[in-house]
Amino acid sequence: MLPGIGQKTIKSNYRKCQTLHFHDGVPLPKGNCYSSTSGNSISSQADYDLHRFRPPQLVASRSAVHFERDSKHMDRELAGLSPPIYPPYKAHSGRPFVPKSVLYDRLTLRFEGFYVEDSVAWGYSRRTVHPVKLSYYLEDDTISVHEPVTPNSGRPQGKLVCRHKVLKSGHEKDDDENPQKFWHWKDLNVASDVDIFGRRFRLTNCNQWTREFLMSAGIEVNAPEDVPESNPPLKKNDAASRSRSAPQPRSHPLKKFLEHDGQILRFGCVWDRREEEGVSVDERMKPYVLRYFLVDDTIQITDAEFESNQKRGLYSTNRAQEAVLLRRQRLPKEPRPVMTSPADAADLTFYDPKDLILGNAISVHGRRFVFVETGDEFTRSFYRNNFDIVDFTPVELD
Repeated sequence: MLPGIGQKTIKSNYRKCQTLHFHDGVPLPKGNCYSSTSGNSISSQADYDLHRFRPPQLVASRSAVHFERDSKHMDRELAGLSPPIYPPYKAHSGRPFVPKSVLYDRLTLRFEGFYVEDSVAWGYSRRTVHPVKLSYYLEDDTISVHEPVTPNSGRPQGKLVCRHKVLKSGHEKDDDENPQKFWHWKDLNVASDVDIFGRRFRLTNCNQWTREFLMSAGIEVNAPEDVPESNPPLKKNDAASRSRSAPQPRSHPLKKFLEHDGQILRFGCVWDRREEEGVSVDERMKPYVLRYFLVDDTIQITDAEFESNQKRGLYSTNRAQEAVLLRRQRLPKEPRPVMTSPADAADLTFYDPKDLILGNAISVHGRRFVFVETGDEFTRSFYRNNFDIVDFTPVELD
């Protein structure tokens, strides 16, 4: 055709016809939609009027949507028949459809409860009660269970059941013939049990919004219950329920070292050999120096005369070991027996600071030593603060 000469265009609307309709928020072909007796196309499922549970700003934006119960549904309730999960609503021309996910957006039922766990370890059985919080999400009928985290509990806590549709006990996921195989909010109530994956949760309470929602749906909410306390550990085959005593705090192995490192009790003593025969006069009452180390409760005995001469420079430091009568060690009160087993060492008793007092005598592997004086001011202050001893007068022996 030549420019400027052509056929007039008569068609002005090039849009394609609508072949889909929305059913519960899902686009479906129009052939799947059925008509009611009145001729209007309605959906097989609908929702309760929840506008009073919505925030005011959301209610104002959707004020054009009005839901009401069908009269046939009321007749089913009066006849004693079980109503459907979501009763139908009357469709009105010119009113937009609101899908379920939008109507129930962020609406959650909150329940409080607990579950009981019985554990047996080291011959003791314990019944522990764990508090939980169950949440039911109305937009997609999913459930999640959360246990509050207790610090230093030694066991996994937090999210026990992830958010998903939970099957009831005895039902299979592939069972499409039973529409009530999943837990629904109509099955939840206070003072009731919920069995999830073999673990039984007891619902004890709910918040005020959940209570009002259930009551508006015609469900009578039970009274709240108290959460029981955990029982103390019970011993097996023990008729009387007795609680274990609290464990005693254990001292740190380095505590004694940090408190008494470098602290030494010094005493002047004599080796009493007056009753022995064949001993010279100088050896009958020979002076010695006894040192008690508080850090590890060990004792060392050295020759007092040798130490005095060494301090004056008469002996060299290389001969220091010649003055040691008893090397540093724990001193038993009685002669050490022949050790036949490790249990024999547990029966030994050793000297401690309360046995080292002026005028007392101790046995050093069969040798009798008598304390005659305290060596320094630290030793006197130690006995003054711990044993209330104030008299440190030297003892004179005949």
